Amino acid sequence: MKAEHINITIPSDLRDAVDHQARRERTRRSTLIQKAVRVYLGLSRKRALRTLLKEGYAELGFEAKQLENEFARLDAESLKYAD
Repeated sequence: MKAEHINITIPSDLRDAVDHQARRERTRRSTLIQKAVRVYLGLSRKRALRTLLKEGYAELGFEAKQLENEFARLDAESLKYAD
């Protein structure tokens, strides 16, 4: 993958923290920032997927409740003829 240079502005205390962590990991600042962005984007995608799944399960629950109510009505009607 071709790398591009970009310019970003960050507070000096954040830059210092990035530099400190990069030294601890014996890597370059840009490599550390790339890793951080990848992690952030992955978490963001997971959060979006979790939201979609939650909405989908809620919709399935609503549909299941409708089916349960319909079958309860049909069961009650059928039981009238059981005796």
